[in-house]
Amino acid sequence: MYHEVTDNPGETGFQRNGAIPYKHRVHHFLNDLEAIAAVHKRAVSVFEAAGTDQLSLLMTFDDGGISALHSAEMLNQRYWHGHFFVTTSMISTPGFLSEQQIVRLSRQGHTIGAHSHTHPGVFRNLAYSDKVDEWRQSTEILAEIVGSPVTTASVPGGDMDDDTIRSAAEAGIRYLFTSEPHYSPYVRHGVTVIGRACPKNRTPTTQVAAWANGRGFRRARAIRSAKGLVRIYGKPIYAAYIKHNERRFPDADKP
Repeated sequence: MYHEVTDNPGETGFQRNGAIPYKHRVHHFLNDLEAIAAVHKRAVSVFEAAGTDQLSLLMTFDDGGISALHSAEMLNQRYWHGHFFVTTSMISTPGFLSEQQIVRLSRQGHTIGAHSHTHPGVFRNLAYSDKVDEWRQSTEILAEIVGSPVTTASVPGGDMDDDTIRSAAEAGIRYLFTSEPHYSPYVRHGVTVIGRACPKNRTPTTQVAAWANGRGFRRARAIRSAKGLVRIYGKPIYAAYIKHNERRFPDADKP
């Protein structure tokens, strides 16, 4: 899972502290692609992957920042498929994709999916009805833009629970990508739930290559589980962490 790929972080995507680790420099991303390509000949769509038992590479990009256009170009050069998950309340705002640009990505053959409507800080904390509304607004807006049903989505922020999946199902979502580093997809409430590895901008390319080869997921899950314990038993600390992440970061364009 990637977010922004850019040499100008202040020009694309969310401009807040929590976004900083997920803004990758272009040359770092290209190095990652080379490492991944050594393992997988191509990246496919989730719909193609669903029809095979073979190990498949799925490339996903969250948020809907304008750098998605450049990311797609780099995938196109390899004839790779991308999944672009869009926060629909941000469409056509500074640093984010416009409707026309979303259509362009779709016409290039990439999958357009929902990333909620407003990108709540902690999605799992929403009331169930609000979860459904977030998914439904996002999928309906995107379906209107691309002219076809939108049945894929990714969880904003990665914090999810069973109601996150159930609400996605109610909104017509059939494939839900998470931030949990699970190697094998599973089905719940009629939704295929797909885990993802999430490189940060300081993640070594060797680690990305290991994930592409199916290695290192156990350690990533352990780290994620430890963070989950903080969320449960250290709520004041976690609340402060979320508040910090939501703040706009200064000097976004500095390397």
